[in-house]
Amino acid sequence: MGDRELVSLIALLRDARGVGLRVSWSGECGGLDVGCLRHLDPPRQSDGTFAWSARQGESLVLRRGPTFLAVEDTRYGERRRVDVDRSEPAAAVLDESRWGHTITPVEAASLHALGLHDLVFRSGDHCVGIAVRQGVWCV
Repeated sequence: MGDRELVSLIALLRDARGVGLRVSWSGECGGLDVGCLRHLDPPRQSDGTFAWSARQGESLVLRRGPTFLAVEDTRYGERRRVDVDRSEPAAAVLDESRWGHTITPVEAASLHALGLHDLVFRSGDHCVGIAVRQGVWCV
């Protein structure tokens, strides 16, 4: 799978989770680093087991403010909040509006800080914000 296609798949899983859908999918994960994706539904392997454990209570949620985006993260224990100014280039990636294009050098620098918080999934020159947009409460 190419970089753009892989990022598209992660965006689909994130969006499905955001509206409360459960997605049944399967396939090889290969060398995919899934550490930051554990709040998304895992694929089933050929033997029917899950490729990674989806831990209860872990979440990564995006909320929109007028001038900022607020990310609430409970994946690593205690709740933490990361605020991103909407004027930052990285805000467009978190806000789901620009995930399909090739990353520019200015965006790459802005995305580096989000990468330190495990808020983006990047493959090659493509990336997507992995926080689930809270529009409908997930069940």
